Amino acid sequence: MSKSMKKSIRHLFRYFLIIVLFLISGCKTYSLDSVPYVMTGEFVMEENAAEYSICGVDIFLINKSEKAMKKINLVFFLFDQDGEPAYECRSKISLEIERKISAGEKSTFCISLDNFMNSVPSELLMVDYLYLAKIEYEDGTCWEDPYGLIAFK
Repeated sequence: MSKSMKKSIRHLFRYFLIIVLFLISGCKTYSLDSVPYVMTGEFVMEENAAEYSICGVDIFLINKSEKAMKKINLVFFLFDQDGEPAYECRSKISLEIERKISAGEKSTFCISLDNFMNSVPSELLMVDYLYLAKIEYEDGTCWEDPYGLIAFK
């Protein structure tokens, strides 16, 4: 089976999984206007970095809500350049991060992946399916997207 056919099957499986999760979750929908954040992530592997020894992910996050974030549960997957799950580490990464991000604030930070790696990657990996599964606000309220339904905008 060719790599492009494997990629197509993997994408079809993802979309099927999303539809199933959507139906299981009680058809709860999210409009992009109701999503309280905007986020991007980029895999980094630079020598002499202060945040990590092997590699990390640079995160850029905008808190679109009117409340200050206290804690986030960040989820993403890592793939090689061919779109295959990264063999140097587990492909799904889920982290709980305590970080105050005020309402409307733009925040940039780096997450170390050192504890998730089995070996040093020979090439840069790709971050995909990046989402916040849970946001805890300073006022005690929470926002949740446990299945990452909005990660596929």
